[in-house]
Amino acid sequence: MNAKLKNIEKGCKLNDKIFRMVVYLFKKGAFKTEQDVATFIDVEIRGAGAKKAFPTIVASGINAVAWHHKPTDKKLKKGFCVIDFGAKFKGYCSDMTRTVYIGKASKTDKRLYNLVKNTQEVCIRKLKAKQNGKELYELAKKKLGAYADYFGHGLGHGLSKQIHAKPRINRKDAILKDGDIVTIEPGIYIPKVLGIRIEDDILVKKNSHRVLSKSPKSLIEIR
Repeated sequence: MNAKLKNIEKGCKLNDKIFRMVVYLFKKGAFKTEQDVATFIDVEIRGAGAKKAFPTIVASGINAVAWHHKPTDKKLKKGFCVIDFGAKFKGYCSDMTRTVYIGKASKTDKRLYNLVKNTQEVCIRKLKAKQNGKELYELAKKKLGAYADYFGHGLGHGLSKQIHAKPRINRKDAILKDGDIVTIEPGIYIPKVLGIRIEDDILVKKNSHRVLSKSPKSLIEIR
């Protein structure tokens, strides 16, 4: 196993462990603000001997509309809460996003969440060497249907010692190679209403792929 894969996989395992703890503590009422959640994540990353791959994002309520929201000390807002973080071992970056729901999700909320989840899973299934990233991006847009205009960023990016490395999976041609590690992260961001994003790290193989991040993706409600 090469150094890149070994260390990114190590980061993914730590991310999964931290996310389990975050959900447990969320349900125990341990977090009052976005910053409480972010601080807990950052302390756990450091405690495991890793570094942050990028500033931790915790965005609740309408804050989740901002892709790179900076956590605040204000009370957590009801609705979707996007949690985006990554551990870095020996310089190699991992990157995972999960979206939970604070309160009780409505039928519409669940439908939108499952639309993002299903879009992500369809795109992941297509991953293999020689796949064109542009085709994956266009597939995501197609699957999001009427909500495609609310997906404003790329579908994913490569991971290495840079958090946003090549290949970039967006509207430009980019051919995936055996051994690439990429993110797949569709989202829906409706201004002044909600934001949802789900992101995994995936190893591209010659004729297939392997998902490195294992955290559950069924909608978790924090009541």
